[in-house]
Amino acid sequence: MKLQQLRYLCTIVDENFSITKAASKLHTSQPGVSKQLKLLEDELRTQLLVRRRNRVIGLTDGAQTILPTARRILKEVETLKQILADAGDLSKGELVIATTHVHARYILTSIFKQFRKKYPRVTIHLLQGSPHEIAYWVSTGEADLGVGTTPIDLAPGLVSIPCFRVHHCVITPPEHPLLSQRRPSLEVIAQYPLITTGPGSRLGNLVAERFASYGLRPDIVMRALDIEIIKRYVQLGFGIAVVPTVAVDSKSDNGLRVLNVSHIFEPTIASIIVQNDIPVRKYVQDFIDMVAPRKNNTRRIRDISRINLSS
Repeated sequence: MKLQQLRYLCTIVDENFSITKAASKLHTSQPGVSKQLKLLEDELRTQLLVRRRNRVIGLTDGAQTILPTARRILKEVETLKQILADAGDLSKGELVIATTHVHARYILTSIFKQFRKKYPRVTIHLLQGSPHEIAYWVSTGEADLGVGTTPIDLAPGLVSIPCFRVHHCVITPPEHPLLSQRRPSLEVIAQYPLITTGPGSRLGNLVAERFASYGLRPDIVMRALDIEIIKRYVQLGFGIAVVPTVAVDSKSDNGLRVLNVSHIFEPTIASIIVQNDIPVRKYVQDFIDMVAPRKNNTRRIRDISRINLSS
């Protein structure tokens, strides 16, 4: 088995199963790619590519199983090359972090500033996706670590380190009727038009599941993935929204009002997701320690909140 063969397999997948495009990206010939994939299939004694009329249309179950490992092997080889290239300068390199838009936009900014101050020669590369995508990128080695909500079906070989407790609030325009209630019930909140994220997002699922648990069907007037867009349309009076409290700034969001709904929506726990027993460079470990500081040899979970909702 050759690394080149694993690279060919991964590139074919990345190029939507087009051997022609994969060959072009790899600067080789189409017959050469096909030959190497056939040799890999012969060595593994299993078919990897699903073909129809000499056209690749997908991966077999066996190939789906080994693909994350193949990607991880290629990533570790690149890491090895980078370590050797940077020998004697352990403060230089690249840190690939898979996370959600909310964490990248509102939660990790101060940590990135702290990290950049300590490691100015390390390039931070962000991959943004859903919790399942984050876990997948970490499992394949495409990301050094992930930050987000841990999927229930976390893949073997990954570990989750709880680090943040993220609270949620309801935002409304000024002088909205809900503001007359100190602790509105979900039934009352459901009476007003709602702006939310899509059903594929963690926040969208959280809101939908909570309403469903009460047997309620809110009047959803708009869906948007970007919290800043949601905030803008709440300001314009399109509806109200449930958002992470950390996403609301009392100085810049002066066209919004905030309601404490901790009695309805429990905080979510965000975690660092890493591969188990995989050695990491010092700056990767330092970033983990910045996100999840140790206290008395244990990690502590920090509450993330920008607006004080205690009153």
